[in-house]
Amino acid sequence: MNWLNHFIFAISLCLLFIPFDLTNMLFIVLFSLIFAIFIDYDQKFNKKAPWYHKRTWVQEPLGLIMVGLPLSFIFSMIDKIFFILVLIPYASHILLDYLCIFETYPLAPFLKIKKKEGLGIFIPDNLFIKSENSKKWRKRIKEKNIKGISENYFTLFNFIFLIIVVLFKFNIF
Repeated sequence: MNWLNHFIFAISLCLLFIPFDLTNMLFIVLFSLIFAIFIDYDQKFNKKAPWYHKRTWVQEPLGLIMVGLPLSFIFSMIDKIFFILVLIPYASHILLDYLCIFETYPLAPFLKIKKKEGLGIFIPDNLFIKSENSKKWRKRIKEKNIKGISENYFTLFNFIFLIIVVLFKFNIF
């Protein structure tokens, strides 16, 4: 998934579980940036992997348990709301990645059991600028005859979901 989908979805989910005020909103944005977007920067350090599989175990479910859970406990010593603000964006990032067609390793780094490429709904894409990565994915799905839909359709759902959450938060519904 692209950064925008990760960010908006994490914010929407956090808003569901956290009381709304300006301070909490700033924390929601900050923690969503860190744990829903910046977590993808582990791919920059995975130089040996092919372009279509740069994910490391940090972005797998065991990464959430081995990295996210301890961090959430540590941050919760500062403020109990940080527990949720670490886990929700982190877990939402993993969930969205698992909805994509690329291969994943749910038990990494311990076992090499994998979710095969092609199992998923969404094809990685960018909404505004068609990146080199988007072009490579289009070529790869055509060559491998992988079925899926552009994640840009999820972006529309994502914004609608955010609007509905905000309307419920302000008791407009």
